Formats: sequence, C-alpha cells, structure tokens
Amino acid sequence: MINDIRRFNRLYTGLIGLLDETFLHSAYTLTEARVLFELGRRPGHIAPVAGGKTGFLARALQLDLAPAASEIARALQLDAGYVTRILRKFSAAGLTETRSGPDVMRRRILSLTQRGLAALTSLQAAADRDLARLTAALGDQEAVELSDMLARLSSLLDTAVASDRLEMP
Repeated sequence: MINDIRRFNRLYTGLIGLLDETFLHSAYTLTEARVLFELGRRPGHIAPVAGGKTGFLARALQLDLAPAASEIARALQLDAGYVTRILRKFSAAGLTETRSGPDVMRRRILSLTQRGLAALTSLQAAADRDLARLTAALGDQEAVELSDMLARLSSLLDTAVASDRLEMP
C-alpha cells in the first residue's frame, strides 16, 4: 500500500506541476498560493496583544500579523514565522490590507485588496483550467468514478487522521 501511495504521489505531483518553482506559472509558490486562498476564504482578524502593546513597526504600520499568521499556519500546518513573511510580502505587493473591524475591541481585519482578489481569481481559474485539461479525456462514467474514488479516499484518510489524533497523548 505504501508503495502504491508513493507511486500515485509521484504521478500526481508531476501531472499538476507541484514541484515547479511557482504555482501554475504564476508569481507565487504553492505555499503562497495556499495562503492567498486562505485569506480569500475567511478574513483574518488581527488583534493587538494583551494590553495593546505591539512593536514600534507594527504600531506605526498598524500591522501586527502574528494572530492572522498563527491561524493560517495552524490551518495549513506551516511555521507561523514563514506565514508572517508571506503576509508581509503580500502587504508590500498591495495584495492585502488591514482596516478597523466593526467590534468594540478595535480589532484590525486583514483582507485581500482588489489586486489580491484578482490574483486569487486568476490562480483559481488557472487551477480549474489545468484540472479540466487533466480530466478532459475521461468519459462521463469515468468522471463519476473518479469523483467517487476521490470522495472515498478523502473519507478514508480523514478517518485515519482523526483516529491518529485521538491516540496522541
């Protein structure tokens, strides 16, 4: 089974260009694209640390990315420092913005700008095109079978991961 999974991983990573330097021939790595996707899927709240104390640069720029970076890092199982660097890169490129939230806590909200939304839309369209190209030769019944297999695979792996987490001390 392990050899079968590894063989499939090699096949699939090659088919979708996972090992290319950038994702879908864009300006972004796969990790950056995933962070961009996470930002597009949910707003990241950026709250000041206890007592409202943040570093000088964070105060000056009204930008403390640590809470948003931590949340995204947990979701993607990445190092929070790495995600913070990606978020800073996005901010410098005009892909993200921070603004005051509507709540009394004066939280800052990290979100995609119009430029960031356009980049995300472009990446999603390119991924859709690649997947359509990859599956174009499948007949209707084969497409249904593939979809069913993917759902079953996800279910099996989700169950295995959930039971593994329960066994951890």
